[in-house]
Amino acid sequence: MRHDDELSGGEVVMWTALGVGSGLLAAIALSEWVGDVNSGRVRRAADRLREHEPARLTASASVRAVDLALRADPRLAGPTIETRAVSRGAVELRGWVPSRSLRTAAGRTALAVPGIESVINSILVRGEDDRSSPDQSRAADQSA
Repeated sequence: MRHDDELSGGEVVMWTALGVGSGLLAAIALSEWVGDVNSGRVRRAADRLREHEPARLTASASVRAVDLALRADPRLAGPTIETRAVSRGAVELRGWVPSRSLRTAAGRTALAVPGIESVINSILVRGEDDRSSPDQSRAADQSA
């Protein structure tokens, strides 16, 4: 028997296989002991989970659904708000609105669409977001 602390590659593989094998045996024994776990029961549980999972829209369907919801709200019919797909169930709103309340309303309307899980609200407010501060104008001036 060696007395050094390093294991050879073969020993690592052997101990790994022994650990995985004993873990699998323990899992099988525990599942038999705890309950009647079989493929039919697992399949039924998975089907129940799928039934209760909210429908997730494709990216293009997300954009269309949010656009329809925004146009359906009379307050949001005037401003031009662009909807971009970020991923399934996630959209970004862009454009200009005259007030913060309309910006908030647009974000909430988009988030209320079934299948939409997140909204990135990049809408800007006229009169607030279009004013430049003195610091910004100096930072942009690179003339020497």
